[in-house]
Amino acid sequence: MKKIGILTSGGDAPGMNAAINAITWAGAKAGVEIRGYQEGYNGLIDNDYRLLEPYKTSHHANLGGTLLGSSRSERFMEPEIREKMVERLRKEGVEGLVVIGGDGSYRGAQALTRLGFPTVAIPGTIDNDIPLTELTLGFKTAISNVIDAIDKIATASASHSFVFVVEVMGRLAGDIALWTGTAAFADAIIATKEDYDLEAIHEKIQFSKAQHKRYQLIVLAEGVASADEFKEEMDAKFGYELRKLALGHIQRGGNPSVDDRILGKLFGERAFEYLHNDEGPGCALGIKENKVSEMDIEEVLGSKNEINRPYQ
Repeated sequence: MKKIGILTSGGDAPGMNAAINAITWAGAKAGVEIRGYQEGYNGLIDNDYRLLEPYKTSHHANLGGTLLGSSRSERFMEPEIREKMVERLRKEGVEGLVVIGGDGSYRGAQALTRLGFPTVAIPGTIDNDIPLTELTLGFKTAISNVIDAIDKIATASASHSFVFVVEVMGRLAGDIALWTGTAAFADAIIATKEDYDLEAIHEKIQFSKAQHKRYQLIVLAEGVASADEFKEEMDAKFGYELRKLALGHIQRGGNPSVDDRILGKLFGERAFEYLHNDEGPGCALGIKENKVSEMDIEEVLGSKNEINRPYQ
């Protein structure tokens, strides 16, 4: 292959720039032109790209966010638009594409693969909600950001004997809640709908108080309920005056952790190698048994996502 494209789509995730940089360097060594398409699939449709070279990407490699920008594209959902786009890419000599993103981005990569255009999907999402991979790019940074915030909340809460509920991201997945709640020794973790048992949570809070702990912490996954909803129900049922906080986009901000820098580099290098060596029609990358592995994207998207429990 002489020309390969890259795009980042959906929510940004720390480590995306590391993957972009790794692909760019691999391309430079192999004499392959690397095109970075701006603003996700919209840039691919509009042919809005910039040529990526190591001196342009190196500065961004260890920064958060994505230097290519990201968006969600409604236009890409139209089959005719996709077909015309693939036809144009082939005429211009672009022979493969790397897509970095979450579930929606994967579905775009799947559509391109079905059209016979080789596409590699890299799991870039803080939610850790892509099936069949143990880890997604950005997750480790996100949970580190959450713990940093919870540690600050804990010291303030202990001064006033607060009961605090912290709502974390994850869409429909509870991985962020489970990992951070475990690390923070939370009194209750609501990672799945099965965990949303107000009586059981009340008992845990009362037990914690009986042990003379100065504050109580509940970590709540946004896919189960909002902090506002939980506070309203608990206050009404048990007479609490819960403090609440939805951490929001602070979880995906800042520079990537060591794990995500390394993971981005490894994913990027493997994605380039797969396309450059013409190893197949396309694939999804993931982590299996602590190694970067290729998976059939149809199988990934046809599988049910399971919560990834810490070190079990």
